[in-house]
Amino acid sequence: MQRVRLWLRLWLLTCLACQAFPALAHLVSVVSSDQTAAFQEASDSLVQALLRSGVARADIHLLSIADYLEGGPHVMEARLIVTLGTDALRHVVVRNSRTPVIAGLVPRLSYERVLQESGKKNPSTMAALYLDQPFGRQLDLLRLALPAVRHIGVLWGPESITQQALLNTALQGRGLELSEGTYTEGQSLIAALRTAMSDAEVLLAVADGAVYNPASVSNILLTSYRAKTPVLAFSPAYVKAGALLSVHSTAAQAGAQLGAMSAHLLQTNSMPANQYPAEFSISANEYVARSLGLSLDVGALSERLRKLEKKP
Repeated sequence: MQRVRLWLRLWLLTCLACQAFPALAHLVSVVSSDQTAAFQEASDSLVQALLRSGVARADIHLLSIADYLEGGPHVMEARLIVTLGTDALRHVVVRNSRTPVIAGLVPRLSYERVLQESGKKNPSTMAALYLDQPFGRQLDLLRLALPAVRHIGVLWGPESITQQALLNTALQGRGLELSEGTYTEGQSLIAALRTAMSDAEVLLAVADGAVYNPASVSNILLTSYRAKTPVLAFSPAYVKAGALLSVHSTAAQAGAQLGAMSAHLLQTNSMPANQYPAEFSISANEYVARSLGLSLDVGALSERLRKLEKKP
C-alpha cells in the first residue's frame, strides 16, 4: 500500500510538472539587441506571424540580451532562438551550441563576420534573414527609375569588397557597366569616391561602415550631388539626407518573414535557407529628383518592381 501511495504521489508530481511547463518542447525565444522602435516593430510582427502559424502566445518569450545571459528554462529548453540585431546574434552564437538559431535584422557581412569570429563558418543549425537587399533588385530598380543609365559607380570598402563577385553576377544580362573605386584605411575617401564616379551616371551605395557612416555620409552625398550623380542608397535615412532613391525592407516586413522562417522550422524540423528580404519598400527624395529633372512615382516603381520579380 505504501508503494502504491508513493507511485501515485510521483505520478501527481509528474502531471503537475507537465502542466507547469506544457510548452517547453515548442518554446521560441526571441532575443533582441535593444528595445528601440525598429526592434520592437520587428518583434511584434514576428510574434503575430508565429501566432498565425499556430504557435501559442505562451510559447513565445521575448528576451533582452541580459535575460538571455541569465539563462533559465526559456533559454535552456528553447526549440528555436530568433535573434534580432548583430549584438544579440553575437551573444547567442558564443553561448549556444545546439539550439537552432535564425538571425534577423543583421547585414550579410555582419552575419558572416560573427560566424567567422566564432569559428562556425557554415553551421547546420543556423540561418539568416539578411538586412541587405539583393543586388539584382537594386539594379532592376535603377533600370526602372532611370532607364537611360548604362554606367553605375560603386565605392567599395574593406568589408564590402567581398561582395564584388555577387554584384558582377547580378550585372550579367542587365546591360549595365561598372565603375569602381576602393577605399582603404589612410586613403582619401573623397578621392576614392571620385574614382568610382569617374564614368558613372549613378552611384550604388553598398553598406560598409568604413565608407558609409555618420561622419562621412554628408560629404559623400554632397560630392555626388555636385557631380549630378544620383545615389541609390540602402536606407531611407540616406534618402532624407540627399540620396535619390532607396530600396529597403521595414522592420515589420522583416519580422513577418522571420515568423515564416520560424514556422517552417517548427513544422518541418528542417532549417530554412539563408534569405534576402522578400518584401520591400521604396523611398525617393523629391527635391533631389526635381533638381536632376526627374519625376519619380514611388508607388508605380514598387508595383513594377514586384511584377518584374514575379516573372519566371
